[in-house]
Amino acid sequence: MSNEFDCHYGEKEFKTVDAGIEAIEAVLTGDDIHAKERLLYYLDWYMDPYYKKDLSSLYEPLKELLQRVVVYDSDTGVAEEALHLLEAYTEGPYAILKENADNVAEEFRPTVLYLLNEDNW
Repeated sequence: MSNEFDCHYGEKEFKTVDAGIEAIEAVLTGDDIHAKERLLYYLDWYMDPYYKKDLSSLYEPLKELLQRVVVYDSDTGVAEEALHLLEAYTEGPYAILKENADNVAEEFRPTVLYLLNEDNW
């Protein structure tokens, strides 16, 4: 995350998630690093099974989007938080990570390999 990490999500992030995967993707592929951080921080709460949010329509597209963020986002903190969400709240297979494992930042490779190998247990 950035040096000025903004963990204070609010109405904007609630509305983004309520609007669906296109709105989430617009933020996570956009240029506003702080907007990405706030949304990812909110998604950590939103995806946590403890809070019993209905992820049925978002689960697969969000899993794919988070994989793309891990592979393609140039901000290490953003990619790291996306990887955390994948590891904490999703299950494989992770086709995008598998296809792009060589393009993942070196510091994330152990976690990516762990996720890819979970299916072999």
